[in-house]
Amino acid sequence: MMKKKLAVISTACLLILASDPVPSYATPDSSSDVLDQPTSVTNEDVKAIFDSLYQEGYSLGEEDGYAEKKFDQFDQTTGLDKSSEEFTWFMMGYTVGYKKGQQQKEEELKTEQENEMAAGEEEGYQQGVLDYKHATIQSEIDPFPSKSSDWNKGYVQGYKKAISLMDLSVKAKKEGYDQGLEKDSMSVPSMYDDEDVTRQAFTEGFETAQAKVLNQQKKQFEKQGYVQGYHDLSLEVPAEAEGELQTAFEQGYEKGQKQKQKDVKADGYDSAFTYQTYRAPKSLQDKPELGKWYKAGFYSNKDVKSLQQKAYKDGWKLGKEMSVPKKYKQNKAAGAMYKKYFEQGQKKQDKTVSHILLGSGIVLTLVALITLWRLRRRKNEETTLDS
Repeated sequence: MMKKKLAVISTACLLILASDPVPSYATPDSSSDVLDQPTSVTNEDVKAIFDSLYQEGYSLGEEDGYAEKKFDQFDQTTGLDKSSEEFTWFMMGYTVGYKKGQQQKEEELKTEQENEMAAGEEEGYQQGVLDYKHATIQSEIDPFPSKSSDWNKGYVQGYKKAISLMDLSVKAKKEGYDQGLEKDSMSVPSMYDDEDVTRQAFTEGFETAQAKVLNQQKKQFEKQGYVQGYHDLSLEVPAEAEGELQTAFEQGYEKGQKQKQKDVKADGYDSAFTYQTYRAPKSLQDKPELGKWYKAGFYSNKDVKSLQQKAYKDGWKLGKEMSVPKKYKQNKAAGAMYKKYFEQGQKKQDKTVSHILLGSGIVLTLVALITLWRLRRRKNEETTLDS
């Protein structure tokens, strides 16, 4: 009898599992005599029994489905304490639970595979970017034995993706740069806008070009401002110079004014070699600020007297050739003054020598010799000054 019932149970299990899973079930009719329940049993009691049997089967089926082992939770006594209808309800729950367990297992495996591939892809991508920058791109990628096949598959995909994107980013940066030279507003082409790497490369190229254009414009306006300031004109910023360009223009203007003041002061310093007393140039009479700098330069020259004395002494010395001190060789005014006082010293020397030679009776001969020697020396000195 027991063997016959087990055969019936096995056949019923196979039939139920071979069919589509039952997502819902119908509550058995209260008139069923399978339960052999007393007439006092209500529909609610029958439904409760059915739910209990269904849930029992569902739990066992879910465990077997997750383990992918049919009837693993069954033993020789399973179903023996149930009528055929009760066992049918039990198997309904088991079938649905088994499918649910299978589905859960598949989803977990799929998630695990996706995570493995994602981890491999991320590492492959980073390595690809690094190899691209160092020009050490691998044509053949060896697998990692310690990693899963899914991880290795993801690694290869990530590496190839990185190389492809880096190639594209080089092109994107060039196009962004070209666009930045031509336009003021950026428009990223769709082929570069889908990936952060290419979009960033395009943006970087555009911004680099924009910075170059701005720098060129700043230099241009700074130069204009410098000219305006150097000529001591009123500050007038061009209408098109706004923001940083206005700042550049104003900075150039200030530099021009400072350089003009410096040059005027230097002119005043040089004029002290030419004039004994201060005199203001006519060109600065209506420019009191520059006149102040010119005057300051004149009175800052403390070298006039010492250079005069040296030039006079050098000229007075017999046989001394004229040689402007190295400090003043580039200063024409200082050189002219040195020559003037050097020649005065020579004239003084001539008079002194003449008085000495007159007392010796050889005036004419020596004077002729000295004059000839001096003419030759002056000729050499003029040649030296001209050079």
